[in-house]
Amino acid sequence: MKIGPGTPLDVTLNWGADDVQSVGRLAYRDRVAYLQYDDAFLNSGIEISPVYHRTSAGLHQPLRADVFEGLHGVFHDSLPDGWGRLLVDRRAAQLGIEAASLTPLDRLACVGASGIGALSYAPAIDPWDMSSPELDLGELAAGARQLLGGTVGEVLSALGRAGGSPGGARPKALLALGIDGQAMVGAGAAPAEYNHYLVKFPGSGDPEDIAAIEMAYSQMAKEAGVEMAETRLLEDSQGGLYFAARRFDRQGDDRVHVHSACGLLYSDIRLPALDYKDLILLARNVTHDQRQCKAMFTLAVFNVLAHNRDDHARQFSFTMERSGAWHMAPAYDLTYSAGPAGEHSTAVLGYGGNITHAHLLQLGTIADLNEAEAGQIIERAEAALGQWKTIAGDYGVARQSKGRIGAALASVRL
Repeated sequence: MKIGPGTPLDVTLNWGADDVQSVGRLAYRDRVAYLQYDDAFLNSGIEISPVYHRTSAGLHQPLRADVFEGLHGVFHDSLPDGWGRLLVDRRAAQLGIEAASLTPLDRLACVGASGIGALSYAPAIDPWDMSSPELDLGELAAGARQLLGGTVGEVLSALGRAGGSPGGARPKALLALGIDGQAMVGAGAAPAEYNHYLVKFPGSGDPEDIAAIEMAYSQMAKEAGVEMAETRLLEDSQGGLYFAARRFDRQGDDRVHVHSACGLLYSDIRLPALDYKDLILLARNVTHDQRQCKAMFTLAVFNVLAHNRDDHARQFSFTMERSGAWHMAPAYDLTYSAGPAGEHSTAVLGYGGNITHAHLLQLGTIADLNEAEAGQIIERAEAALGQWKTIAGDYGVARQSKGRIGAALASVRL
């Protein structure tokens, strides 16, 4: 699980099939990473991180070495946090390796070509011992519960192969799902009849109906005008439900580059330092498209009205096509959350709580929306969220959760 001391990584954009574009070399010394773009990439016109790391000759250091373990934000986005990091740490312990001794480049080597997005790293390390690609959702969920409880079960390698790269605290897996309900490891290419999904399992402390809650939220978000990938509920042989979202970083077996607002702006998610104004301006800077600014405003409105307060910088991303064109990524991780100290992780014009209708209208002006246009977006979100009880019932949300979340939604008064 460790590359040789001082060994650099070759970074590529793996667009799928045989379309692999060399980006450059990444080295790590004295807890700081250094990137040097390849000569061919310098002439490509492609920007993998267009805010602070524009493609140019010379050595590129991170904007801030104290935020991402000395990595550039774009490469830190490839690393799992929370659940994925726990899997790697547990596997290291099995192999007699101190997790603390793993450098960020060691961890990127473990990601290899199996991460979110198109970035790939070599030499790659495959720490997982797994021969069969077929998986059982119930076994994965049970293994996740064991691991969260401190026990390393027999399915650690299956969990690691399927879920060693996504970020976030909740257990999850990258799976390819067939039309017949079969699931297989979905990090790489999949058979034609399979599609790529991210599947979530309940975490410790989650209510039993967490999947149904997130499914209901995804439906309300779509009705509010928020762009989301296809979402669905999966059921295992024992009746357990799991939330699944179609991966927006995959188009068939072709891959799309993904970069979070966290990585683009070097925003420390441990601190509530981001504002939706920043995100709208970022959308303008990266995409040069006012429609993407409107989409970010629409998501901001939904998060405020939906009491989704775990809206930190890693919950917003942008995608880049092979042509170099950037877009705001479809929304993800939309669900009820109380937030830090009851406030939003991302503020609205400096307000983490007590956000008013006037605040949202003012935020709309940042997205070049007039009062009527912003007001229509707010009204549409209010109408969608007003269907909570009906939509929650459709997806089997428990009565207690319906009441608890319904009361929280009612408390958000503009």
